Amino acid sequence: MEPLFNPGVERKEPLDRETLRDVIELALWTGQILLHAGAQSARVERTVHRMGTALGADWMDIVVMPEGLMVTTVSGEEFRTRIRRVVSLSVNLALIAEINALSRKVAEGKLDRFQVRRELQRLESLRVSYPRWLVVLMVGLACAAFSRLFGGDWLTFGVTFAASSAAMFVRQTLTRTYLNTLLVIMVTAFVAGVIPGAAALSGLLPRPETALAASVLLLVPGVPLINAARDILRGYIVTGMARGIWGFVISLCIALGLLVALQVTGVSGLDTTTTVSRDPLSFLLADALWSGVAALGFAVLFNVPRQYLPYCALAGAAGHALRALLLQSGVAITSGTLAGALLVGLLGEFFAQRMRSPAGMFAVPAAIPMVPGVFAFRAMIGVIDLTIAPTGADTRVLVEAITNFAITGLVLAALAVGIAMPSLIGRRQKPVV
Repeated sequence: MEPLFNPGVERKEPLDRETLRDVIELALWTGQILLHAGAQSARVERTVHRMGTALGADWMDIVVMPEGLMVTTVSGEEFRTRIRRVVSLSVNLALIAEINALSRKVAEGKLDRFQVRRELQRLESLRVSYPRWLVVLMVGLACAAFSRLFGGDWLTFGVTFAASSAAMFVRQTLTRTYLNTLLVIMVTAFVAGVIPGAAALSGLLPRPETALAASVLLLVPGVPLINAARDILRGYIVTGMARGIWGFVISLCIALGLLVALQVTGVSGLDTTTTVSRDPLSFLLADALWSGVAALGFAVLFNVPRQYLPYCALAGAAGHALRALLLQSGVAITSGTLAGALLVGLLGEFFAQRMRSPAGMFAVPAAIPMVPGVFAFRAMIGVIDLTIAPTGADTRVLVEAITNFAITGLVLAALAVGIAMPSLIGRRQKPVV
């Protein structure tokens, strides 16, 4: 019988059944951790394939699914197929980097399968690098920085910081109780919305729109939506569509939480237009500063290692400032976002090459300030207005909501394409299947 591996693959000494079973178990475990940490499908497939073949398998066929993965490993005349489900998803960029480094060590022959098992056990139990209180404060600071990017004053900054910090604390607390993810999002959105609403009701904050838009950005599914577009670009259609739908469902849950908050506080008639300073130099300097702060806050939320935080802030400031400069010159927001994201992607690749870490470690947090928060907020408000619009006005409200959803989608697509472009062009690797 001919060995069951692809033509052109280096023949290895066949593994016995027990060893082959162990290899597929370790490869699956690696992929499970990556999916749980929020890795894009191409990285999962590439890393699982590298891990399995480095441990002695002739070939690995991997199918990445929205909630798990299926792997077939081949050695000589023996093969095994296993499926493993991933029950929860998060974003942990430090864990992705650790798994990436582990797979490189295995590929270089520095670790055997017994050492790999011990390393995977260690990584699976690895805690978040930052204390809970610091994550709360940094997320609050990041959302408050968004309020400045949206043209808010210092009072709006303070209200946004309080609202988003409180919302993040609630989110952490509820997540630890294993409550349904969508319920956690709705409750968190309610907390993020009720504080600016209460400030407006008391007369403290005459215009709560900016604080409302910025406070819920800790929930906006930027990473799932960016990964969805990147997956589709690389041919993982089903997984990309599933991630995109999940991001849309999260957005609806945010809108529901905001709806309840606005109903409780009695805030209505929101004006979602934004105003920012147009003095070119001061505007660009402020834009770079606050976008860098926002990228830094989300880098902490995504558990980026401390030594990489300045690079995330630098890339975020550079990309957003370039977009702001282009918008000032009359360039459309989609084209401006594409250019800014391309700069972020190039910087991510540059930092990744110098530090032997995944480019997403730098590019993903840096891209978050360019997520179209204002348009997403307007779309959510449009959904809310549809429930209370008088007869005859619902058509106009519907058209505005659809328009804002379309702009949000186009900007997110431009963001994903720009980030992915350097790797799509510079890393034209052969498929591993």
